[in-house]
Amino acid sequence: MGKKTLFLVMATVLSFSLIFNGCTDDNTKTVNTTPNEKVNITNQDTFKFTIDEIKKKYTEDKILNINQFKEGYVLVESMIENFGNRFDLYNLKTGETNTLPKSQFGHASLEKVINENYFILLSDGKDSDGPFGKFPYLIHCIRIKNDLNKNDNFIALYEDKYFNLDEPVQSGSKEWDVMSNVIVTLDGLQVLFSPINGNESGFYTDFTDIPPTKTSYDKNKSQITFEIGANQLGEKLKGMKKVILDDNQFISSYEINLKGNKVYLVVEVKDLTKEYMVKIMRLPEGQLPYFSVIFRGKQ
Repeated sequence: MGKKTLFLVMATVLSFSLIFNGCTDDNTKTVNTTPNEKVNITNQDTFKFTIDEIKKKYTEDKILNINQFKEGYVLVESMIENFGNRFDLYNLKTGETNTLPKSQFGHASLEKVINENYFILLSDGKDSDGPFGKFPYLIHCIRIKNDLNKNDNFIALYEDKYFNLDEPVQSGSKEWDVMSNVIVTLDGLQVLFSPINGNESGFYTDFTDIPPTKTSYDKNKSQITFEIGANQLGEKLKGMKKVILDDNQFISSYEINLKGNKVYLVVEVKDLTKEYMVKIMRLPEGQLPYFSVIFRGKQ
């Protein structure tokens, strides 16, 4: 989903949220507590249930965090072993309970509470049920209706997450792919992968994916490095010298080094470059996987 489309959809659903409850960020207060910490809530006589009663509901789940915000709203983060975590929103005044929509697999953290109608989660992109995953991304959980008898009052909208250059990210699962091409774009670059000759079946089985890839940043050299678990380079990349990009807005140069069973893509960025985002994509024909890196200045 593009930024403009995401904005229009979010604006539409947020208008419904404001109709249901006009709470804004100005009167929202978030308090993080440990699972065993007593949450101080006033006027408990008017509530349908208490924090202690909520805790008793979690017989199989381990409570990770309890967040109180505004008067009478509690967000409980819990997890069952070998499954992803989940977030349950309780309205102590009405007794309404909602589970925020997200994949049941993988882990997400609470990025921000806008109000009781709007929460932002940060997914780590991993899948606890298998190796397939994504780079970290945001999940916007937005209320679209109030129905005490339903648990689908919220919808989830997904947004790519930008990170500071010194914040590492990682994803990818299939090893021994060939790093076959690097394409420089107006605001970043794309790195394409293809199967090793003779290993096509392993490459295409179940799904195609990039090799394990993680980032690191050297501030002194203004270099962000992509460590890629591939042990072969395609013909276009073999023997490639350092590439200087004088006319690119964000990248000064890049070079490729093959060391052992890993490829190191070292990208030197310009002073304007402050943040980056990485996402996995696939070509429509052949489903060859690649990751796309987009740089931008500080927002």
